[in-house]
Amino acid sequence: MKLHLLLPVLATLLAVTASAAEPLRVFIRGGQANRGQEIHAHPRFLGEWTTLLTERGLKVDGGLELPTPEQLAKTDVLAMYAQDGGAFPKGPLRDGFEAFLKRGGGVVVLHTAAVPTRSIEDGSDYWKSVIGGSWVHGKTKWLEGKLSLYYVNRTHPISQGTANFDLDDEIYYDLDMDSRVTVLGAAYTPHMAENRRNQKNAQPGQGKITVYDIQPQMWTFENQRDGGKPYRAFTSLLGHKHATFSHLAYRAVLLRGIAWAVQRGNLDEFAKPEELAALRYPAGGTPKPASDRAHRLPGGQLLQYKTRVKEDLAAAAARRGAMPPTDAELHCWAADRESWRKFARPLCFE
Repeated sequence: MKLHLLLPVLATLLAVTASAAEPLRVFIRGGQANRGQEIHAHPRFLGEWTTLLTERGLKVDGGLELPTPEQLAKTDVLAMYAQDGGAFPKGPLRDGFEAFLKRGGGVVVLHTAAVPTRSIEDGSDYWKSVIGGSWVHGKTKWLEGKLSLYYVNRTHPISQGTANFDLDDEIYYDLDMDSRVTVLGAAYTPHMAENRRNQKNAQPGQGKITVYDIQPQMWTFENQRDGGKPYRAFTSLLGHKHATFSHLAYRAVLLRGIAWAVQRGNLDEFAKPEELAALRYPAGGTPKPASDRAHRLPGGQLLQYKTRVKEDLAAAAARRGAMPPTDAELHCWAADRESWRKFARPLCFE
C-alpha cells in the first residue's frame, strides 16, 4: 500500500485507540453538610468518592455547587448528592445542563439530590423530566430507620446478580414518578391498604412500615431532549447515612450505575472483586451457605426437597402476614428458613 494511502488509516486507528483510552470524566456535585459527618455528609462523600473513583481510573472533578456550562462541557457523567440539590435554575446553569443532556451526558442522582431546590419554581416537574421521578415539596414523605431493599428487577445490567438486604438508612415515598422508569429496587412504606385505612386498630405504629405498599427506591430512566442524543439517568434514594456508601454490595451497584449512565460496555469495570462478590451475599442479606445442599441430592430426594421448601416458604410468608411468594419464588429455595424470614433473596434452582 502506498504511504499516502496508509497514513489516513493509521491516523484513524490512532484516534480510535486514544478515544478508547480516555478515562471516564465524572463531575461530583456535593453540597454543604447539614447533619454532621455521618448523616447527609455531602462534603465527606465528595472527598472520599473523588479519591475512590480516581483510584479506579476515572477522571474526577467536583464541587459543592452546581457545575457551570464550562465544567459540564468536560464531563461524561454528572453524579449529584446534595441537600435539596436536584434540578437546575432557569438561566445559564440550566442551559449548560440541557446542552450536556443533548450530547448524551449521563446523570447519577443519590438520595438528597432527588429533592429539587425549593427556590426553583418548576423544580419538581423539571427534575422529573430529567431523571424520571422527583420529590414534591408538601407531598413526598420520608422515614428514617431500618429498611429492607428489595430488588424487583434482576434482569437489568445494574441489578443483575443482586440480592435483597436490610439496612439502616432512609426511604422516600410518594414521589412524582414517570411511568417510563425502570424500577430496580423498592421498599415497603407506612401506607395502609385502601380497605384498612379507616380501621383504627389496623394502623401501624409511628415510624413503622406495613406490607400493603411498596414504592421505588432505585430506578433508571432513558430519555431524549428535542434535537439531542438519547441520555441515561440512574437514581438511588439510599444514602442517608454515610456508612451506606461503604456497604460493598451497594457500592458495586452505584459503580455499575455510573458505568451504565454513560453506556459503558462492561458495567463491572470500576468495581473490585470483593464488591461484586458481595452482590449475591450482601451484608444484611442471605448468609453464604457452607454448601449448596440441594445440588448434592439424588433426583428423587431433590424433588422431595424442592416440594418441602416450597411449602415452607409459603407457610413462612403466611405466618408473617406478608405478601406470599410469587410462583417464580415458589420454585426457589433459601439457604435456610431464617434467610427467608428476613426477606433475603432465595437461590433459584437451575
